[in-house]
Amino acid sequence: MSDGAVLPTPLFALSTAVFVERGDEILLLKRAGGEMTGGWYMPGGAVDAGETVEEGARRELLEEAGLRPGGPMTCVGVAHMRAYGVESLQVLYACACPDGEVVLSDEHSGARWMAPDAYRARYFSDDVLGMFKQSDPRVHTMLTNIRAAIDAYLEWRRMRAGAAAR
Repeated sequence: MSDGAVLPTPLFALSTAVFVERGDEILLLKRAGGEMTGGWYMPGGAVDAGETVEEGARRELLEEAGLRPGGPMTCVGVAHMRAYGVESLQVLYACACPDGEVVLSDEHSGARWMAPDAYRARYFSDDVLGMFKQSDPRVHTMLTNIRAAIDAYLEWRRMRAGAAAR
């Protein structure tokens, strides 16, 4: 800048979430406490100091669901999040976990497998987001960002299916 003004440097925490695939469904975990208690979300969390984002995704998947990827993890998007008062960039991965039983951590009270488009329609539709727009704008923004992440994942799946069909 030519006038000598200094812009503040935005600081973001780094987090991750994993679209765990088994067949045509993804794994959802029900939050047992903290922000968004009772909500159904993908396994994920903060990336620890000294680990790569993918290492953090693998660790969170193992800690929260007791699962290990059955092959490579693919980065499918990045979402802006705000949780626990912290601005975060969340790196989203997809991986297949064809084997193993889900073993929940104490952070979660339930697990289910669901078609990703059904997940989006049930928990992130315009009607659902509209309920929070006036009552809790912060939650509305978070849910909107999660929906954008789901949309990025669904687009990646469509592209992957199209490439496989060729």
